[in-house]
Amino acid sequence: MIGGLTNTNISTLERRFGLSSSQSALVVVSYDVAFCILTAFVTYFGATANRPRLVGIGSAIFGIGAFVYALPHFLSPLYKFGDSTLTSKWNELFIGLALGTVHKPFIFPSNATNCLPTDQGLMKFMFVLLFGQLLLGCGTVPLYTLGVAYIEDSVPKNSAPIYLGIANAASLFGPAIGFACGGYILNNFLQKMPYISLLTSSSDPRWVGAWWIGPMAMMTASWILVIPLCGFPKQLPDKKYMYCYIILNLTRKDNGTGQIRAERKSEVHTNSKEEAENSELENSLKNFPTAVMRLFKNPAFCFLTLAGCSTGLTVSGGSSFMAKFIQNEFHTSAGTSAMLAGAILVPAAVAGHLLGGGLISRFQMETPAILKLCAFSSFLVACASPLLLLRCGNKAMAGITATYNRSNLTSGCNSNCNCQTEFYNPVCGGNGVAYFSPCYAGCPESSGYINSTIQVYNNCSCLGVNETAHAGVCEASCFKLPLFLGLALFMVLLTFISHTPAVVVSLRIVPPSMRSFAIGLEWLFLRALGTIPGPILYGSFIDSTCKLWQSKECGTVRGSCWVYDS
Repeated sequence: MIGGLTNTNISTLERRFGLSSSQSALVVVSYDVAFCILTAFVTYFGATANRPRLVGIGSAIFGIGAFVYALPHFLSPLYKFGDSTLTSKWNELFIGLALGTVHKPFIFPSNATNCLPTDQGLMKFMFVLLFGQLLLGCGTVPLYTLGVAYIEDSVPKNSAPIYLGIANAASLFGPAIGFACGGYILNNFLQKMPYISLLTSSSDPRWVGAWWIGPMAMMTASWILVIPLCGFPKQLPDKKYMYCYIILNLTRKDNGTGQIRAERKSEVHTNSKEEAENSELENSLKNFPTAVMRLFKNPAFCFLTLAGCSTGLTVSGGSSFMAKFIQNEFHTSAGTSAMLAGAILVPAAVAGHLLGGGLISRFQMETPAILKLCAFSSFLVACASPLLLLRCGNKAMAGITATYNRSNLTSGCNSNCNCQTEFYNPVCGGNGVAYFSPCYAGCPESSGYINSTIQVYNNCSCLGVNETAHAGVCEASCFKLPLFLGLALFMVLLTFISHTPAVVVSLRIVPPSMRSFAIGLEWLFLRALGTIPGPILYGSFIDSTCKLWQSKECGTVRGSCWVYDS
């Protein structure tokens, strides 16, 4: 849901509700804000509670969040290609074109004197999406903090990297499914709307897929998981008595997996007095600041946290907009770009997690060797990063990236047409240049359809003599996408090789009684300094490259971006 469906839906939600990339980034990071606020308190006071039961309660909250996230679909009006009504004449013409009953003459209505205010209610749904993301963040706090510590406390030291690697890989395998399924849904299931016959392909920039299906499915799955999660004991019993415990729920006097924790050798220098003080901190609110300061005095913990923040900033920003980046840089549809981002890049992250955990277990690495592995893999990523500058060129669009006036859609050939930029209805001219709409191409009439689906226009004043234009964007040939995906896959693999080792070290270098709290505090800073500012920065960068914004409410309100400068 979080790493897959949410990121897949970004460009679709922007188009559906008229959001900019900066606004959609706020929706994305609200998940991290909730996580950041709750994580320290949940891990501090939940360390001595039944941790699986808290994970189950979090799953219930997550299901509610997924439901709230999908609510805008059911509460909002039907999707239209724009939010303003120019004139009744324009509406009649638009419906006629949609139904195929109007071909010519094609007369353009003026928006200079008949401009009516639009429905301003769509922006409020951004706050519904934001609230849903906040609930999703609250629901995942116990899983990624208490759940990780619960696994580590229940297995021998040499086996922990394998178990944690599997757990981390599972948390990335989910986004892979989310990207693939989300992309398929966006490509094949269309949002209910009037004039639906105008949209014949998911490559149409106005296409809005059924983005809400995935969150509703995740709501159901999360609620199903509540009961089995709440059924786990506070502490797993010894392995040889596990089946008896599951079947008969036997209460044993032995210490179960507590013996595993007692037999471990700490890799942090501490004496018995400090250990006793650490145990006391878990149960005392007044000692909360003392516990924080004790972790801050651990240099390895601090540097690992800062390294995680830098990785979190780039990974969160890149993953949030990777599908949109591929869509605009390599000229693919929203659904196809989502499936490419998920099906190719996420498995590399899964492999990185498993490989990192496997290396530690295979070579029985101690803490210094693990830290060197993390540093080396990060260094290779930094060296390879300039290779990601590969891109395709801009598609030729009249008035934006090609031909007349470059920075202005209006030219002498269409100055008397009174065109507007709220309804994006691109056409491809016979000269290979795209135009924002038939109006901006100076096309006075439609001459029919190709294959009964693609509308054709002729006598266009901005084209050459006898040249026609057809609905849709012009196809562009670019063969750099496979190379880009291959390089990105290599970098993602190297990035996540260090993730599981870093978690293992974080758990080893703090006293056992503070492990849950250490993970929670580390996540707090990873969110506050990494995953929260990451999407906001990336969204701002992307917005700064917009060449043409949707003009709403007679040009007084800016909507989403129609055309980016690659």
